[in-house]
Amino acid sequence: DAQNNVARGYIELEARRRLSSDHQTTTTMVDYFQNNIFGYGNTRISSHGRKLEGEETCDTDSFYSSADLTFGEDNLYAMWKLQPDDDVATKSMLDNDILLKICVAETNTLEVLDKLEATDSSTCSGCSETSGRCLPPHSLVLLLRNYVADWADKSCSDLMDLYTAAVQEEFTASLVKCVNEFRDQWDPATQTLIGVATSCPSIFLPHLVDAEFGINGNTNLRYTSSVFYTDDMEAYYKGRDDFDGSDGEILSGVYDTTYGSINEKYVDILVQSDMLLAVASLTVTFLAMGVHTRSAWLTMIGILQIIYAIPLAYFVYVFIANLKFFPFLNFIGVFVAAALGADDLFVAVDKWKNARIQRPYDSVEDIAEVVFPDAAGAMLLTTSTTAVAFFATCICPVAPILAFAVFCGLMVAFNYIMNVLLVFPALCIYDNWIENGKDNFLVSCSRKKKDKNLDDSEGFERISFSLQSREDMSFIHKILSYFADFLHKFRWPIFVLSIVAIGLCIYFGTQLSLPQTSEVRLLPKGHPLENHFVWSMALLSAALYSTGSGVEITFGLIPGDTGSSINPDELSKLLLDNTFDPSLPESQEYLLNFCERLFTSGFAFEPYSDYRCPINSFNDWLETQSSLDSQDIVYTENCSSADGLPMDPAAFDACLIAWSKETVTDHVLADRGAVKILTIQTRSNINGGNAAQTVIGAELQKYEDWLQNEFETAPSSVNKAICTSSIFWWYDTNQQMVKTAVGAVAIALGFSAAVVLFSSRSLILTLFTFACILYVLAATTASLVGLGWELGFLESICFAIMVGISCDFVIHFGHAYIHEPGSVSKEFRTRHAILHMGPSILAAAVTTLSSALVMLFCKVVFFTKFAVILLMAVVHATIGSFVIYLVLCNLFGPSEPTKFIDGIATKCLKCCGKNADDETNDLALKEENRNSSKVSVEC
Repeated sequence: DAQNNVARGYIELEARRRLSSDHQTTTTMVDYFQNNIFGYGNTRISSHGRKLEGEETCDTDSFYSSADLTFGEDNLYAMWKLQPDDDVATKSMLDNDILLKICVAETNTLEVLDKLEATDSSTCSGCSETSGRCLPPHSLVLLLRNYVADWADKSCSDLMDLYTAAVQEEFTASLVKCVNEFRDQWDPATQTLIGVATSCPSIFLPHLVDAEFGINGNTNLRYTSSVFYTDDMEAYYKGRDDFDGSDGEILSGVYDTTYGSINEKYVDILVQSDMLLAVASLTVTFLAMGVHTRSAWLTMIGILQIIYAIPLAYFVYVFIANLKFFPFLNFIGVFVAAALGADDLFVAVDKWKNARIQRPYDSVEDIAEVVFPDAAGAMLLTTSTTAVAFFATCICPVAPILAFAVFCGLMVAFNYIMNVLLVFPALCIYDNWIENGKDNFLVSCSRKKKDKNLDDSEGFERISFSLQSREDMSFIHKILSYFADFLHKFRWPIFVLSIVAIGLCIYFGTQLSLPQTSEVRLLPKGHPLENHFVWSMALLSAALYSTGSGVEITFGLIPGDTGSSINPDELSKLLLDNTFDPSLPESQEYLLNFCERLFTSGFAFEPYSDYRCPINSFNDWLETQSSLDSQDIVYTENCSSADGLPMDPAAFDACLIAWSKETVTDHVLADRGAVKILTIQTRSNINGGNAAQTVIGAELQKYEDWLQNEFETAPSSVNKAICTSSIFWWYDTNQQMVKTAVGAVAIALGFSAAVVLFSSRSLILTLFTFACILYVLAATTASLVGLGWELGFLESICFAIMVGISCDFVIHFGHAYIHEPGSVSKEFRTRHAILHMGPSILAAAVTTLSSALVMLFCKVVFFTKFAVILLMAVVHATIGSFVIYLVLCNLFGPSEPTKFIDGIATKCLKCCGKNADDETNDLALKEENRNSSKVSVEC
């Protein structure tokens, strides 16, 4: 999903590497390879060449001198790199000892393929199924065998004996001359040779040398490849571990197919194994819940809360939201929701236990009356901000990300609902069991027994949790108490460092750049299959053939999508431009000259050497038919004896449609006898796989500007066209990623600020919250910049997760800060927030970090990036809430947080005609009732 469903109309991964217009290029390159590259037409391997054993059963021409060699989809490619661990190679692939290593490795690999062919006759091509053998690979070794005389049946060592220093010098010089001649005669516009590279050895192809070879006399060849004529990817995927990659130090070889089929299959298998690690991270979350609650009963209820949220979210997702597309990314959301669900459980359990510590002799009903509104309110704040942060990502039109955001948001919401419906009643049952003396591990693994000697009815003074002595505190509360003292003592230095940190993070966070390539790589750097892709890009063939991407200019259509933007399987219907009428004489003349102007623009080129635009090919056909004595029946019945364009408008449509059917041209589409769509193929020199986004954007702007200027003087019947390309789709997708990231952050920040303002009724605390969330986002982004990340497709998905979890901790602290009513010093409120919510926040942070650490061992890049960004976001959210937010509260926090907003509310009530005195009395009564449950504190 992450590779193929990135945009409406985006094509499959394999097709993305061979853009649709390049398929036509491939067709013409068959003749090109046979006639142009070798310079020998269909010449066989030199007569003095090696006579294959049983040659009568093998067809060497079908492989060594055809386009199957380069474009064979299932050919096995061995990529070789010299001194792979060194920055600069001191040796050359053309050295005697290096070629010997390649020869031996090829021989060993060929033996493996021969064994596979013997058991499965479909493994190799080029030889008969009964032969049980495979053709030797096309490589430097084969090139050398064809160059050196009298080498029939020579072993690798015997061949190297013939490859003396003098022969090496001669062979290298001829290869340098060939490569330079090849470059000089290469036309990048048409991707063909202008002349004939006559100095090239027989069967030379540019995949045998790297792009640097021959430049300024460079004879150090570092990269090369060996191509095996194979046919069954499944068979040699099983035997891939037996392929010889040489020693791995001086020479390293890696194997894959022409278009990376082994890579794709390997990733598919890795995804399944990595999912087991993801499940293991889920298990870590459940174990952390057990450790924190110290109750098997509460842990079981918490697990049920998370599990029940999944089908409920799916029900709403499919049957209410009517979303049919369910990408693999949605399964990743389960782990995010599990971590957030554990956070809700920790908050509910800790608030209950804290209340029980403060009110050891209250009834279960009294505790529930105090805890449930407080816990439900605190969790509602974080649930709403987190859910909205995910839902904000729905502004992205890319289907997998939109679906992921919706499903995550729903799971977060249902986790809260299930927490209220399941955990709250379970806490009442749990407390009843404790109060009634039940003592087993299912109820509680560790608890302090109630002191029976104390009178629980008279004279007990309820002590504020924040005023307990350290001796009476639990271990975690003691640690947090020391932290509160440290924070207060060094508050000014910490404040200064926090301001500096925020500034630095914002500066470096803005350095996050767009990707320099459109390739979505799912294996980490250094992996053998990833090395294969990277090394193949260093070959001369990649430099020559990868320069360009197909672009189509279509007349008769207007841009639009009638399909579902959230379901890539539901395609759009064509939206016809009713003003398009190519039959008019002025339209015919305009279209006839359109391609000439287009291909002389300097940025648009013919997709292949002998390409003719449909309208020009049609005009050539009319001229040819009109000059013939015996004309085609298609012409005589439909074209009114036209000898070229412009022709009779009344006969134009019928003639053009008949010609397109006769020539099987799919670039002319008609409906009810009228031409409705006309497509012109062109090619950009921008290689979408390797070009930066800014380069692709500039290329798109060239096409759009040129078309706009062109249509200013065009007839009204042909003055509209749309320009499409896979690289432009990918560019638009990345632009949407950036807009989504910025927009989601803005929405999350705005909504979080509104929630904090509503709940705290304090502008100062809202400002503190905004500063903390800004730090979390900036610091996490800066960390990603430090890791060398770019804002690519996978990173943008992770960015949505980061926004979703950046708000929780600080909102919990803000809710705890305003918990004490009346005028209470900012130092006391800060300490209360630390002791009251610190354990829950730390537990949630440790749980999420533990889960992320497990997923760091995954092999697929998406899982590891997901784990890294989750890790970074939680670390910075913990730092931001415990350090930046709390030090701001300790220094500048209000002693009466709600006073200002409450004063405005009172004035508004007066303006509305209500009895403000009654409202004030009600508020005073509520405050008096709350004050009765705490000790008066004088600072």
